[in-house]
Amino acid sequence: MTMPLITVLGGHGFIGSHLLQFLKQQGLSYCAPDRNDATVFTQPLGHVIYCIGLTADFRTRPLDTVEAHICLLQRFIEKADFESFTYLSSTRVYAGVENTQEEQNLLVNPNNASDLYNLSKLMGESLCLHCGRPNMKIARLSNIVGVCNEPTNFLTQLLEEGYKNGNLLLHTSLDSEKDYLGIDDTIQLLTKITLSQTTGIFNIASGVNTKTAEIANFLAQKLGFKITVIENVPTWSFSVIDIHKIKTEFQFNPRQLNDYFPDFLDSYHHQRNQCHI
Repeated sequence: MTMPLITVLGGHGFIGSHLLQFLKQQGLSYCAPDRNDATVFTQPLGHVIYCIGLTADFRTRPLDTVEAHICLLQRFIEKADFESFTYLSSTRVYAGVENTQEEQNLLVNPNNASDLYNLSKLMGESLCLHCGRPNMKIARLSNIVGVCNEPTNFLTQLLEEGYKNGNLLLHTSLDSEKDYLGIDDTIQLLTKITLSQTTGIFNIASGVNTKTAEIANFLAQKLGFKITVIENVPTWSFSVIDIHKIKTEFQFNPRQLNDYFPDFLDSYHHQRNQCHI
């Protein structure tokens, strides 16, 4: 029996690079074409995982954001030869709603600059679901915790600030909370979804919110950072992400933040030291 091929688009990014490492460790058949590799439109790609996208810098790069989340996606869907296609979206699209089930109606406002990201991701999702091609899947990723080359998310930006200054200046209250999921759980679940017969939208999350206070305590105790909260900062509380679907269909049992966060800090510290030798 021929081993299925998994093609990772965006293999140099945070999720893509971890995904490739996992596929290699598991002995699975995979490829990671370069950005300008024209053969992606002439050779069978097998099961595609679309990891191309922007995160923290989408506000300053709106055109690049739309290009990555919609325009380039459209070209792949139109021209590429694939068996299935998994598009990485985000649980950010649940901003402003309480019900976070995958079929929930969502709220967006084009007057809000932050919604450019959500609108572009939702357009990408809609294109995948209604393009007429079979085996299209959407993975809405939570806040993924893992070692990355660039500090592009809340946790890694906190760590870099702490390493440079020995002090963390928080611009959100300690009562703020949101969902975090470890990179290992994320990659394993993405691979299962990709190779499964299931289609549609899937929330990739822990299903539990963690307060900023808990994270700050970890950083203070483990790394000795001093924590300072700016006066009168807002409290951001995101709705708990519903993971009933992935628990039912894939028997998903995610590790909670306090189980893997110490190991993450050790790995981050090790990589940072390696990069600064």
